[in-house]
Amino acid sequence: RLKIRTHAFCRAKPTVKAVAAMPSSTESYVNVPTYVPVDRSVPDDEEPLADDLLDLLERRQSCHNNPARVSARWVVGLAVVVAAALALLMVAGWAATGGHRSASTGAVHANFLALDSMKVLGDGQGGCDWGADCKVAGCCTHKGFKCVEKSAYWHQCEASSDDDGGNSDDENVDECSEPETDCTESNCCSDDDYACRARTDGMWFQSTCVEKSSDDSGDDNDNDDDDSGNGGGVLIGQHCGQELLTETDVKQRWAIAERCSHEMIRQMSKDDKLRLLHGSSGGLGYAGYISVQGIQGAKGKVRLTMNDGPQGYNGYTDPTIGKSTQFPDLIAVAASFDTETAAAFGAAIAEEFRTKGCSVLLGPDVEVARVQLSGRTFESLTGEDPYLGSQLGAAYVREVQSRGLIATVKHWLDNNQEKNRQELDVDVSDRAQHEVYMLPFKAAIDAGAGAVMCSYNKVYGEYACENSKLLRKLLREDLGFKGFVVSDWGAVHSGKPSAEHGLNVEMPEAKYYSNLGSELSQGRIDELSGQVLTAVYAAGQIHGQGPTIDWSWPPPYFSDTTSAKHNDFAKRVIIESTVLLKNHRSILPVKSGSKILLVGKACHDEKDSAYSQGSMFSAGGSGYAATNKAVTPYQGLKDAVSDSTSVDWIAEASGDLVADVAVVCVAAHEEEGQDRKDLTLPKAQEMVDTLKAESGIKAIVVLAIVPGAITTEWIESADAALVMFMPGERIGPAFADILLGKASPNGRLPVSFPKQDEKRFTSEQYPGVNLKSSFSEGVLVGYRWNEAQGVPSAFPFGFGLSYTSFRFSGFQATCDGQGVKISLQSSNVGENDGATVPQIYVGYESLKPVVKQLRGFKKVHLAAGASEDIAMELSEFDLSYYDEPTQGWRSAWDKGETVTITVGSSATDVLWTTAVTCDKK
Repeated sequence: RLKIRTHAFCRAKPTVKAVAAMPSSTESYVNVPTYVPVDRSVPDDEEPLADDLLDLLERRQSCHNNPARVSARWVVGLAVVVAAALALLMVAGWAATGGHRSASTGAVHANFLALDSMKVLGDGQGGCDWGADCKVAGCCTHKGFKCVEKSAYWHQCEASSDDDGGNSDDENVDECSEPETDCTESNCCSDDDYACRARTDGMWFQSTCVEKSSDDSGDDNDNDDDDSGNGGGVLIGQHCGQELLTETDVKQRWAIAERCSHEMIRQMSKDDKLRLLHGSSGGLGYAGYISVQGIQGAKGKVRLTMNDGPQGYNGYTDPTIGKSTQFPDLIAVAASFDTETAAAFGAAIAEEFRTKGCSVLLGPDVEVARVQLSGRTFESLTGEDPYLGSQLGAAYVREVQSRGLIATVKHWLDNNQEKNRQELDVDVSDRAQHEVYMLPFKAAIDAGAGAVMCSYNKVYGEYACENSKLLRKLLREDLGFKGFVVSDWGAVHSGKPSAEHGLNVEMPEAKYYSNLGSELSQGRIDELSGQVLTAVYAAGQIHGQGPTIDWSWPPPYFSDTTSAKHNDFAKRVIIESTVLLKNHRSILPVKSGSKILLVGKACHDEKDSAYSQGSMFSAGGSGYAATNKAVTPYQGLKDAVSDSTSVDWIAEASGDLVADVAVVCVAAHEEEGQDRKDLTLPKAQEMVDTLKAESGIKAIVVLAIVPGAITTEWIESADAALVMFMPGERIGPAFADILLGKASPNGRLPVSFPKQDEKRFTSEQYPGVNLKSSFSEGVLVGYRWNEAQGVPSAFPFGFGLSYTSFRFSGFQATCDGQGVKISLQSSNVGENDGATVPQIYVGYESLKPVVKQLRGFKKVHLAAGASEDIAMELSEFDLSYYDEPTQGWRSAWDKGETVTITVGSSATDVLWTTAVTCDKK
């Protein structure tokens, strides 16, 4: 079946979009003269008759560059043939991608429309179809409207002001009753015989004034429960909660938001509540939408637009490429070991999303990197340590929420591998859940995160998005979450069970949630929809603190949000996250006047044809922000050199080579939907060995561009090694600054780099047997496993060298009955500026089998010769473990246990250790 739906665009070469009726929304495009998408969100009995479809096509006005009318019947017939032919291709595409939404496969919101010839996003009104050029079409004939020139090539039908002979209030009622007018925007549906209702053709952002039926009496529920809805009228949301404009305390904001949402829900119609519980497919520059019907905020109609990704705005369309900054992936932020960098990163992302008109940011990803091969480590803000993710994730979320956006923390829960992620059933102990996998989510929620995205996998035998233990017990009861749970795209497998067990919003459409009105009690509908509205209030979107979402030309997501400020910041993040693994004889930084030879494709090219998604510098998937502004290492270095230093590049290490320093650029790649095959850095050993045999090469530096852990068997033959974690488009300038000594690499490893022969998992643990995975290692994740098992890493968690040297002194640890205060002094005793990151690890008897775990860190930048006093504090919670018998947290103090406190430069490099016993006050 093909459902015709007019869309807010007009192109020089209009297109039929045929979508197979499958679990995904995988899409393909065929050049035929109109746009025909499948809309499975519309019930069968609401589908228009064939004559209506043909009439709609005949009424559709011509595009700016295509004045000929469309032969509607030919289009419909051809579209049916196209849909049938493409169905098999869609099946193959879905199977190949594991159902994820990705830039390369067109799943759900990928490759959304070649919008290069799009002309308008104006609301249809005044006798014009939605999307018609009123001058070309000769429409805009209704009283009170005029054809307004919006650009040299576009004219839009708009309501006239009173001075222009606009309609009176009575006339507005008649005009509002026509389907072209958005009654929520105009607030025109005031006649007692009419109600403002959402359109059912996929245009969630447009409401129509329709004549009331008997169902609009305020008693429209199907469960004979009381529903005191307003029958679809427009509600003024900002009348409640004015204090949200100034309140900064997270708990207070949510308390106010809950009160206001409860007041609003009592006034809303049942239909409008149900619309809050499912989304609409993406398109028009967004991944998806949630319909907020009938509520007026400070900026007009409240709209929820959702988009990826947590490390840059993914426009999913060719015209948006290069119009948002391709920041480093989130694993780079983890490598910064810096809450200030994480906060500034969240702020920069939020600024670009606001400008793009997006109100729900689908991120950050805070999953713990349990499996080193996981294909989504690149966008984890956590790395392998939950405390690191807690501190960085909270800093990121606070900045996003404070800018009026809803941060969506993902993926809840235990989605720690991409292999078999759609069907894998995971079993995890309660202690491991609370201490490892839930901890970053807890911190993000405490920081104010408004949404949580549930994952594809099963946990304890039930899918995560219909799992009562995950959604009601662990998330709501244990973590106190008050916002809404949204499914990952296509992760829902049931309607009533999912809703009863805690899923608020099904995405991308109401495949299973279409019948909730007859399946749920009114109280449950109120609870679920109220939690969505609570998050909207808490983000300040009702009171005008959210982004402006304007459906006009040019569309907001077309905005170019790149800037010199964000370019400089992206470069700064790369520098703060680049890890210096080795620097034999202080080869780095390269001396002025050196002859530098760059070797390898990754030095010179952004793209690799072997990748189905992403690039050399940014991993693939829904979090990939495509750009045409990437500066490669070669170009960045060429631009930076101004003295006698020379720079050359070759793709392969061959021939008679001469250089003071040869830099080998090698990249490992990662993509959503699949795990890596191994941890080898492709061609690194081969290229280093070849250069080592060249007598004309005096020193070899390896630049490793990686999405996570790698093996480093090649490092013995190299003189120096730098690691960049998916650095994004500003890799060139950052690389030049580091290589030439204008900046020091300040990063630390957020994941341990294993030795080549390390065997961490049994097959039952990873990848699982018969689609079941046992997390039987419990809390021994990352470096905890290495230390408990006595298996050293090649490079441990937290490791990172500098271009300078630091001395530490004055260590003290004191207990005041409420916490442990730790102080020390760090001095830069080298010749270069740099940053140090002292890390605090704790251990005590009840923490076993864990020997010690991270519970504090602080990044300090010091100029050469400078010193600084450093103070950190451990709370009682920092010294607590999850006690499974009592199902609660207990501290070492409660049990009178001595706590061993270690200050180190990594998980294994100890600077100082002491034992502390505290009496709790």
